[in-house]
Amino acid sequence: MRNFSIRRTRWIIIVIVLSFIFIGGFVQNTGAEKRTITQLYLVSVGSGDPDNITLRAINTIKDSDIIFCNKRMRDKFPILLQGKEIHDPGFGLFAIYGKKPDEAKKNKRFNYEEKIKQLNEITTIIRDAVKEGKVVSVLDSGDPTIYGPNMWYLEAFEDLDPEVIPGISCFNSANAALCKGVTSGVKAHSVILTASFGRKEYTGPDSIEKLAQNQATMTFFTMFLDLKKVVKKLKTHYPPDTPIAIVLFAGYKDKQRIIHGTLDTILKKTKGEKLPFEHLIYVGDFLTNRYDKANKRK
Repeated sequence: MRNFSIRRTRWIIIVIVLSFIFIGGFVQNTGAEKRTITQLYLVSVGSGDPDNITLRAINTIKDSDIIFCNKRMRDKFPILLQGKEIHDPGFGLFAIYGKKPDEAKKNKRFNYEEKIKQLNEITTIIRDAVKEGKVVSVLDSGDPTIYGPNMWYLEAFEDLDPEVIPGISCFNSANAALCKGVTSGVKAHSVILTASFGRKEYTGPDSIEKLAQNQATMTFFTMFLDLKKVVKKLKTHYPPDTPIAIVLFAGYKDKQRIIHGTLDTILKKTKGEKLPFEHLIYVGDFLTNRYDKANKRK
């Protein structure tokens, strides 16, 4: 009888110990789970019309307490953003974040003192919100990682483990508008995404002239692009009859338009036309390549 009592007592002790281990592990896992919950998002709302936003982006915005976005996005999604605490995302902070004052002040597009003040305000809002358990979303258009102005948020708040919610970019929308396979060129199956900012002559290892040596398809994001200069540089390696297309307002059903031509004719076709900020330029023989070679359209 005494041995039975001892064994029983031992089993009770073992059960109690295992219970504590289980509860401790559960609490630890729950704590770890709480620590990994994302509270800061960089969210793409798509490119063009409002219906280009993804369901994942909609759900993320719905779950957010605080939104950073510009007025244009507020007007674009009035119902989705209704009742949210909204702040300005600070366009231009990419020009001063992480730079020493002397270097940042060289950029004459933005006032350094104003941007520093804005950066401090945004930092305070986000960090206070996260401490209070709130979710913050910074809205961006297109693909935030392709020439996106808000990528600096990911570095400034990397300790918060921010997450990027991908979306339809102007590149995706323009590809759809062209109805062509961008990797289906005759001479090359590669696509180069690049930009020609046009503010000063660029002579780096990825200059237009050097990229053009491969005669791959090239897609230009056109911030301050000088079309005349770009065409001249492309002609150093592409034949004059190389097809070129300019997609205007990609993703906007009512405004989307395409100007087709060649390196020899595109300047004449765009003469006198003021190209909008929202346009992409494609260069490459994929634009005229067809599966059915015998019935090539003229």
